[in-house]
Amino acid sequence: MTRLTNKILAYRELQNFNFDDCIDWAIEMIAAGKETPSILILAGLSKPAHSFETEQYLLAALKEWQLKIPERPEALFNYCGSLIEKIASGEAVKCNLSELYKTGHTELDDTTIFDFFLLYWAWGDLEYDDQYQDYWPDADINNIESITIATAKQWLLEN
Repeated sequence: MTRLTNKILAYRELQNFNFDDCIDWAIEMIAAGKETPSILILAGLSKPAHSFETEQYLLAALKEWQLKIPERPEALFNYCGSLIEKIASGEAVKCNLSELYKTGHTELDDTTIFDFFLLYWAWGDLEYDDQYQDYWPDADINNIESITIATAKQWLLEN
């Protein structure tokens, strides 16, 4: 599943979910050749999306694709996993790490992603003062991104 699909399936659990993402997801589905009546309607909605109207078509689209919204722990774990996949591929590493921290730190009770919190804090400290951080041994401003990517790759192998 795509990162956006995992986010959509976790939407009820995300504090600051933006329903505009539903429209983007529908457009992504159409581009992948996965058209349904509700997907087409959803893709045609204007932004900023009205949550009540958008959710109605989102739920209909999920039903058409026979996708069930997973329970809270699974939904959040899957979304966090998709963010870690993006980090591992080197895609917007700091941005995805920040989103992972915001989601995992406040929403998910899963210790397997705690290393990413440490990396987030280390990176923040290094941006403030590029000489010192106390969260990740040997990490500095020059290698924090590569350490984060390597940690993500290792996490994917183990999870």
